[in-house]
Amino acid sequence: MSYLLDSNIFIRYKNEMPMDIFHGFWQRMAELAQNGQIFSSIKVKEEIDKGNDELKEWCANQLPKGFFLPFDAHEEYARLMTWANSSQVFSVPAKQEFATVADAYLVATAAAKGMKVVTFETSDPLCKKRVKIPDACIAVGVEFCSLNDVLHALGVVI
Repeated sequence: MSYLLDSNIFIRYKNEMPMDIFHGFWQRMAELAQNGQIFSSIKVKEEIDKGNDELKEWCANQLPKGFFLPFDAHEEYARLMTWANSSQVFSVPAKQEFATVADAYLVATAAAKGMKVVTFETSDPLCKKRVKIPDACIAVGVEFCSLNDVLHALGVVI
């Protein structure tokens, strides 16, 4: 099983496990990427690059070419947007945001490639102001989990 990481995995761990203190964690993440066990989306890279910080630099220097998968899941993206736009729960701004941020692209890519999405988000199908990744995953039959679940499944000890 390959795992596709959400932006919030990188950003939250950058904030809670600074690279200069938790070097071992970041080294193991780079190893998992180099071994082809974890990936992310080019749309996530675009979000990370906006930060213009040590996370952007780490990604550029530590992650292998091909870690950030190009977007080529147009059919799955269309199916996902049909689901979101037909929902009576989500507000119009929530639907518009979902169409443009990395989340929809991430879920569509996972659906196309048979990958599991890794996110800190939790399901909230009644949330009006935001389309949550787990709910989008459920809608199109994509599995999702936390990073700790991934580390356990891969037998990673840091």
